[in-house]
Amino acid sequence: MPDDGPAQECSCGRRFVDCEHWNEIKERLLGRISPADLKTNITEFEFSTNRYLNRLGKEAYHWSRLNGLPNGWHLFPNKMKQLHRVNQMLVEEILTMENNRTFADSSKTIDHALYLSAIEAFDFHVIWLVRDPRAQVSSALKYNAWNVAEATERWKREMENNRRVLEGVGMKYHTLRYEALCREPKEEMVQLLNFVGLDAAKFSLDFRNTTRHIMGNRSMRRGTDTKIAERRDWLNRLSQEQIKQIETMTTDYQQYYTH
Repeated sequence: MPDDGPAQECSCGRRFVDCEHWNEIKERLLGRISPADLKTNITEFEFSTNRYLNRLGKEAYHWSRLNGLPNGWHLFPNKMKQLHRVNQMLVEEILTMENNRTFADSSKTIDHALYLSAIEAFDFHVIWLVRDPRAQVSSALKYNAWNVAEATERWKREMENNRRVLEGVGMKYHTLRYEALCREPKEEMVQLLNFVGLDAAKFSLDFRNTTRHIMGNRSMRRGTDTKIAERRDWLNRLSQEQIKQIETMTTDYQQYYTH
């Protein structure tokens, strides 16, 4: 559990180490697992503390899943079973605490979908959130030392890899456009809830009406905004030349554009 610094605050306002909610989940989970289960980062599906073995394990697992091999086929079969088992237990304890039957994992990489979809106890659905490539490239330039060409190529590879994994493994997925969610949040959420089999009639856009215990983006979970707002600052960050370069490099990706 995160344990220090302002970035490690739960959305309830307390640090994670002081949050009663997360501490109870922690104690409940520790009561079901052994110390050996904690030798690697379980929620990141880490196969080994050795970075080379970990990378090899991840690549081998990806290859086996995409080539239709059984879940038991793996360089580290016992470790894979352990990772699945403990992650399943963690989700079970969170759902018990929340008195709920639906769990949302907000991971941004396709890797987690590949791992979690193999847990047979889960009725697994993927929500693929996509955004205008110009906005995505602008964001990448903000946080990485890349030029426009490299950032755009990386985005294209990510899109292709996501689709290859989702369709290659046969996952149930729904493509959700960021811009559509911001402009028509209620309509988009109703479609999303119908996709996962939840009662859309109980949905409310008042997402700050109850205390929540959320990890992730601190500015969003600790903010005070009450409406979903579309961010279009990329229009000011990118020059017309950069926008033209991105558009030229992504002519085959028009389905992701918003006009």
